[in-house]
Amino acid sequence: MPRQRRRYSRDVHVFPEDFPQRLERLKEESGLTWSELAARLGTNPLTVRRWRQGIRPNALHLFALLDVAASLGLAHLLPAAGARARAD
Repeated sequence: MPRQRRRYSRDVHVFPEDFPQRLERLKEESGLTWSELAARLGTNPLTVRRWRQGIRPNALHLFALLDVAASLGLAHLLPAAGARARAD
């Protein structure tokens, strides 16, 4: 009997294209300035500006951002940390 072939698929992490708009909305609804948000994240305001221009945050910054949003009760504005799509 021949061996059965397995078909593997990989998970692709999805990053929303509208992340800068989500970040802007988080800032507006939290009432924080960009500098205050950067200070809570433990990063430079220039880094936050880059995110607003379309650069994606790394994993550590994204988790810190999710923690800050959750502490403010605004976690629904950001992408879920485990958002995935199946790539077949």
